[in-house]
Amino acid sequence: MLKTVEEYSREMTREEFDKFTEVEELCPHNFGLLDHEGCNGIICKECYNKALVGIEFKVAVPGLPIEVMPALQKLQDLEIQAKSIKEQQEELKEDLLKAMETHGVKKWDNEVMTVTYTAPTTRTNIDSTKLKKELPDVFRKYSKISNVKSSIRIKLKGEK
Repeated sequence: MLKTVEEYSREMTREEFDKFTEVEELCPHNFGLLDHEGCNGIICKECYNKALVGIEFKVAVPGLPIEVMPALQKLQDLEIQAKSIKEQQEELKEDLLKAMETHGVKKWDNEVMTVTYTAPTTRTNIDSTKLKKELPDVFRKYSKISNVKSSIRIKLKGEK
Protein backbone atom coordinates (compact mmCIF):
# COMPACT_ATOMS: atom_id res chain seq x y z
CA MET A 1 0.00 0.00 0.00
CA LEU A 2 1.31 3.42 -0.96
CA LYS A 3 1.94 6.13 1.59
CA THR A 4 0.76 9.67 0.99
CA VAL A 5 3.00 12.13 -0.83
CA GLU A 6 3.34 14.02 2.46
CA GLU A 7 4.67 10.88 4.17
CA TYR A 8 7.14 10.26 1.37
CA SER A 9 8.21 13.93 1.47
CA ARG A 10 9.31 13.49 5.10
CA GLU A 11 11.36 10.39 4.22
CA MET A 12 12.79 11.26 0.80
CA THR A 13 14.33 14.12 -1.10
CA ARG A 14 12.50 15.25 -4.22
CA GLU A 15 15.14 13.50 -6.32
CA GLU A 16 14.63 10.23 -4.40
CA PHE A 17 10.86 10.58 -4.79
CA ASP A 18 11.19 11.16 -8.54
CA LYS A 19 13.43 8.11 -8.90
CA PHE A 20 11.07 6.02 -6.73
CA THR A 21 8.00 6.98 -8.78
CA GLU A 22 9.88 6.35 -12.01
CA VAL A 23 11.12 2.89 -10.94
CA GLU A 24 7.71 1.93 -9.56
CA GLU A 25 5.98 3.49 -12.59
CA LEU A 26 3.72 5.61 -10.40
CA CYS A 27 1.75 8.52 -11.80
CA PRO A 28 0.40 11.45 -9.79
CA HIS A 29 -3.07 9.89 -9.96
CA ASN A 30 -1.71 6.92 -7.93
CA PHE A 31 -1.49 9.39 -5.05
CA GLY A 32 -4.84 11.05 -5.81
CA LEU A 33 -3.15 14.19 -7.10
CA LEU A 34 -3.82 14.88 -10.77
CA ASP A 35 -5.59 12.71 -13.26
CA HIS A 36 -4.66 12.63 -16.90
CA GLU A 37 -5.01 10.37 -19.88
CA GLY A 38 -2.41 8.81 -22.14
CA CYS A 39 0.50 8.78 -19.72
CA ASN A 40 3.85 8.17 -21.38
CA GLY A 41 6.26 9.01 -18.54
CA ILE A 42 7.05 12.48 -19.82
CA ILE A 43 3.58 13.73 -18.92
CA CYS A 44 4.01 12.29 -15.41
CA LYS A 45 7.09 14.44 -14.80
CA GLU A 46 5.19 17.53 -15.87
CA CYS A 47 2.17 16.54 -13.78
CA TYR A 48 4.35 15.87 -10.72
CA ASN A 49 5.93 19.31 -11.10
CA LYS A 50 2.44 20.86 -11.02
CA ALA A 51 1.01 18.55 -8.35
CA LEU A 52 3.91 18.85 -5.90
CA VAL A 53 4.01 22.65 -5.74
CA GLY A 54 4.13 23.67 -2.07
CA ILE A 55 5.19 20.24 -0.79
CA GLU A 56 8.54 20.40 0.95
CA PHE A 57 10.70 17.31 0.66
CA LYS A 58 13.45 16.18 2.97
CA VAL A 59 16.73 17.96 2.32
CA ALA A 60 19.55 15.72 1.13
CA VAL A 61 22.56 15.29 3.37
CA PRO A 62 25.07 17.71 1.84
CA GLY A 63 27.99 16.14 0.05
CA LEU A 64 26.77 12.55 0.04
CA PRO A 65 25.64 10.91 -3.18
CA ILE A 66 22.14 9.50 -3.37
CA GLU A 67 23.60 5.99 -3.81
CA VAL A 68 24.67 5.88 -0.13
CA MET A 69 21.20 6.70 1.19
CA PRO A 70 20.13 3.02 1.43
CA ALA A 71 23.29 2.30 3.43
CA LEU A 72 22.55 5.25 5.71
CA GLN A 73 18.97 4.02 6.23
CA LYS A 74 20.17 0.49 7.03
CA LEU A 75 22.82 1.87 9.39
CA GLN A 76 20.18 4.01 11.09
CA ASP A 77 17.98 0.95 11.62
CA LEU A 78 20.91 -1.05 13.00
CA GLU A 79 21.94 1.78 15.34
CA ILE A 80 18.42 1.88 16.79
CA GLN A 81 18.44 -1.92 17.24
CA ALA A 82 21.92 -1.81 18.77
CA LYS A 83 20.85 0.85 21.26
CA SER A 84 17.85 -1.24 22.31
CA ILE A 85 19.97 -4.37 22.64
CA LYS A 86 22.61 -2.46 24.65
CA GLU A 87 19.95 -1.17 27.06
CA GLN A 88 18.58 -4.71 27.54
CA GLN A 89 22.10 -6.03 27.97
CA GLU A 90 22.92 -3.45 30.67
CA GLU A 91 19.71 -4.25 32.59
CA LEU A 92 20.44 -7.98 32.50
CA LYS A 93 24.07 -7.45 33.55
CA GLU A 94 22.94 -5.31 36.50
CA ASP A 95 20.47 -8.03 37.58
CA LEU A 96 23.19 -10.67 37.26
CA LEU A 97 25.67 -8.54 39.24
CA LYS A 98 23.17 -8.18 42.09
CA ALA A 99 22.45 -11.92 42.07
CA MET A 100 26.16 -12.80 42.12
CA GLU A 101 26.78 -10.40 45.02
CA THR A 102 23.74 -11.67 46.94
CA HIS A 103 24.71 -15.32 46.53
CA GLY A 104 28.47 -14.90 46.82
CA VAL A 105 29.16 -16.28 43.34
CA LYS A 106 32.55 -15.18 41.98
CA LYS A 107 32.48 -17.05 38.67
CA TRP A 108 29.93 -18.82 36.49
CA ASP A 109 30.49 -20.42 33.13
CA ASN A 110 29.06 -22.75 30.52
CA GLU A 111 30.06 -23.79 27.00
CA VAL A 112 29.15 -20.34 25.61
CA MET A 113 30.41 -17.78 28.11
CA THR A 114 32.10 -17.09 31.41
CA VAL A 115 30.86 -14.47 33.87
CA THR A 116 33.35 -13.29 36.49
CA TYR A 117 32.45 -11.02 39.39
CA THR A 118 34.85 -8.14 40.07
CA ALA A 119 34.57 -6.46 43.46
CA PRO A 120 34.47 -2.67 43.72
CA THR A 121 37.83 -0.94 43.89
CA THR A 122 39.41 2.49 43.44
CA ARG A 123 41.35 3.85 40.50
CA THR A 124 43.82 6.71 40.17
CA ASN A 125 43.63 8.91 37.08
CA ILE A 126 45.59 11.95 35.97
CA ASP A 127 43.61 15.13 35.34
CA SER A 128 45.41 16.00 32.09
CA THR A 129 43.57 19.30 31.65
CA LYS A 130 44.67 20.50 35.09
CA LEU A 131 48.22 19.15 34.62
CA LYS A 132 48.55 20.89 31.25
CA LYS A 133 47.35 24.17 32.77
CA GLU A 134 49.43 24.10 35.98
CA LEU A 135 52.58 22.24 34.83
CA PRO A 136 52.78 22.57 31.04
CA ASP A 137 56.47 21.50 30.89
CA VAL A 138 55.71 18.26 32.77
CA PHE A 139 52.67 17.68 30.59
CA ARG A 140 54.76 18.09 27.40
CA LYS A 141 57.57 15.90 28.78
CA TYR A 142 55.23 12.95 29.46
CA SER A 143 52.83 13.41 26.57
CA LYS A 144 52.88 10.96 23.71
CA ILE A 145 51.54 11.62 20.22
CA SER A 146 49.76 8.71 18.53
CA ASN A 147 48.27 8.34 15.07
CA VAL A 148 44.52 7.85 15.08
CA LYS A 149 42.77 6.38 12.04
CA SER A 150 39.82 8.14 10.45
CA SER A 151 36.37 7.15 11.68
CA ILE A 152 32.78 8.28 11.87
CA ARG A 153 30.73 8.84 14.98
CA ILE A 154 27.04 7.99 15.02
CA LYS A 155 24.74 9.38 17.65
CA LEU A 156 21.04 8.70 17.77
CA LYS A 157 18.90 11.78 18.33
CA GLY A 158 17.84 12.10 21.95
CA GLU A 159 21.06 10.56 23.28
CA LYS A 160 23.16 12.42 25.78
